[in-house]
Amino acid sequence: MFSRERDASKVALAHLAALCAPNGIALIDCQMPSSHLSSLGARAISRAQFQALLERWVTLTPLPLQHPPRPCSA
Repeated sequence: MFSRERDASKVALAHLAALCAPNGIALIDCQMPSSHLSSLGARAISRAQFQALLERWVTLTPLPLQHPPRPCSA
């Protein structure tokens, strides 16, 4: 993730997590582990664990698309 403003990616990830949590979404695929993501609460899981979670969740009804109640800004 890149941005023009310093720390904007942190704001974007925080907003994404804030939208996911109340909707029961417990997995955000960050793809590459880093100390930065670990400091934000991310943890690495095995490919097998990831695939098992996807297989369980792929059958769920998608959430309705909603716009955030307020604009996100960095």
